[in-house]
Amino acid sequence: MRRPVVSARSKWLAGLGLALLAALGPAAAQSDTAADWGDDDWGDDPWAEESSGWQWYGFIEGAYAGRTQTDAAVDEEATLSELRVQLEGSRRIGDFDAMLKGDIRADGVEDGGRAELREANLDGTLTPNLDIRLGRQIMTWGTGDLVFLNDLFPKDYVSFFSGRNDEYLKAPSDAVRLSWFGAVNVDLVWMPVADPNRYIEGKRLSYFSPAAGTRVADPVDPRERDDLGDDSEFALRMYQTVDGVEYAGYAYHGYDKQPSAFDPATGESYFPRLSVFGASVRAPLGQGIGNAETAWYESADDDGDDPNRPNDQLRFLAGYSHEPIANVTLGWQYYLEWTQDHNALLDGTPASQRRYAPDEYRHLLTNRITWQLFQQDLTLSLFTFYSPSDADYYLRPRARYRFSDRLYGTVGGNLFGGEDDWTFHTQLEDNSNLYARLRYNF
Repeated sequence: MRRPVVSARSKWLAGLGLALLAALGPAAAQSDTAADWGDDDWGDDPWAEESSGWQWYGFIEGAYAGRTQTDAAVDEEATLSELRVQLEGSRRIGDFDAMLKGDIRADGVEDGGRAELREANLDGTLTPNLDIRLGRQIMTWGTGDLVFLNDLFPKDYVSFFSGRNDEYLKAPSDAVRLSWFGAVNVDLVWMPVADPNRYIEGKRLSYFSPAAGTRVADPVDPRERDDLGDDSEFALRMYQTVDGVEYAGYAYHGYDKQPSAFDPATGESYFPRLSVFGASVRAPLGQGIGNAETAWYESADDDGDDPNRPNDQLRFLAGYSHEPIANVTLGWQYYLEWTQDHNALLDGTPASQRRYAPDEYRHLLTNRITWQLFQQDLTLSLFTFYSPSDADYYLRPRARYRFSDRLYGTVGGNLFGGEDDWTFHTQLEDNSNLYARLRYNF
């Protein structure tokens, strides 16, 4: 389905937001206290202070991201064109801390206003060893840097690839989280209604369709899951630090976060049942920090030879980061997906679709370079994904400048490419974009 060209209002929307924020610059420069809302803030910071009343803060941000090339499937010139306001509040209620965080935005790509409640929860202590967080919250665990194995909480890949701030990669979950602290620390999360990823579905970004044999922007409308209770997800983490080494074990039972299965009888995609078991370790290594993580993905009702359902997989990650010189940080990762029963999968796949089947071994290499200059007011970074097995890549260059304690500007890009249209990163090639964001914190 093709979408209309961005309207004139859409084109000047982001420019209006950027101009408005720039006008706030002189006043912002007079402030000497403010939180640093970095691109990696995912909402897990503790309270700055305890108060009997609500403490409110937030930001206003204008953002625009334009495609670097024409997309035959999507007639939008931009992947992002918005003016956004976020308001966050916290207060003490009895023995609990309450938190609210919500966004309102004028969206030029989808031509309308949007609102989202990102967090609304109570956080407190039930016993000296047991904490609880109840409500809408953003969660993350595991050791990967933008690579997730045992973190089965929802991600927003549409925002991530479109040019929004990195904090929007993590989508919220409605959940109950219990944390036990003892000889072994335990986190148990119950999500009464499963939260899938915000996956690419054609509204803003195009993707490759094996059925069509080309890139499309057709809407994805997967089958709904069961009702409350049968739709629950559970996640468990057990962890402890011994002599400076962090150990963790993980378990998850719920659904695949993507509609990765297909029912040929109804022509519908759906979210198959999924169980995951894994472990990780992180420790000082040489002049830096090393980490390793593994996970076993067990798909329900998988016989290995049905191309309409994902096969079991063993996933592995190894990483290392260090600071070779002051203000320069380097990080590397190697990631492996080993698809089980691969020969049976190929035998069960029609010959016309066999080239779209996953490789038995998918390798991915990542590299992060971060350089801070001018008393750390300017941060330059480059994150690269390269898959030697898929022969594709994804580049994330970014420059962020702090004009004052309240005013920040960011420019960067999401650049995709590769050999075959159907591999994960190459399918997004026509969505490559360059973006600019200006944010004022209040």
